[in-house]
Amino acid sequence: MIPRPLPLLGLATALGFAACGSSQPSSGPDASTLLRQGKATVDATAALHFTLTSKGAPSVGTGTYITGGEGDAQRPNAVSGTLQVVFNGLPLNLSVLSTGGTFYVKLPFTAGYQATDPSKYGFSDPGHLLDPSAGLSSLLTDATSATLDGRDRLNGEELDEVTVSLPGKPVADLLTSADSSQAVQGRIGLATQSHQVRRVVLTGPFFDAHKSSTYTLILDRYGETVQITPPPH
Repeated sequence: MIPRPLPLLGLATALGFAACGSSQPSSGPDASTLLRQGKATVDATAALHFTLTSKGAPSVGTGTYITGGEGDAQRPNAVSGTLQVVFNGLPLNLSVLSTGGTFYVKLPFTAGYQATDPSKYGFSDPGHLLDPSAGLSSLLTDATSATLDGRDRLNGEELDEVTVSLPGKPVADLLTSADSSQAVQGRIGLATQSHQVRRVVLTGPFFDAHKSSTYTLILDRYGETVQITPPPH
């Protein structure tokens, strides 16, 4: 039996499928590569703006802990902004400034800044935020596991999402923890075009060793012009 010729439409369709199969785009960067790219963008910027929020903070109690804040970070070790803390059960808005390894706080109803230890207010020195070896970017390469988790958008910008597991100690050193021996789960959103770290969501025992809570850090204004100096004496 002589085979019948393939109809013209069928032939075109078959060729079209073949062409598509031979020209599919290669896969994008893997999770570890994206995290390294994100670390490089943070380490390259002279300054940026941050916003911190939290979920799961205790509504009652006498503890001291940070619940949120906003400010600017300038390389190598300066931060200026406002932090929301609960101090022995009392919510406070603190004006904070850290530079050159010294942390200053201005309490409500006081005239000026005072040098103090940030651990008194439930967090580590925010001046470490842009430190390549102990700051935010170091968490990206400290991850013990990293998995691509699709894409999302933040304020109209497309992000590559990476889920990570982080050792608790470096997170506690940078932020806080009620039990630094426990791992922290994270979700990192990186801008697809610039590789800038845009959103960091961390879930762990921040306020209570037996209960998980969440911090969300938003980063923007990479390369902004700021000048953070010690307060006048």
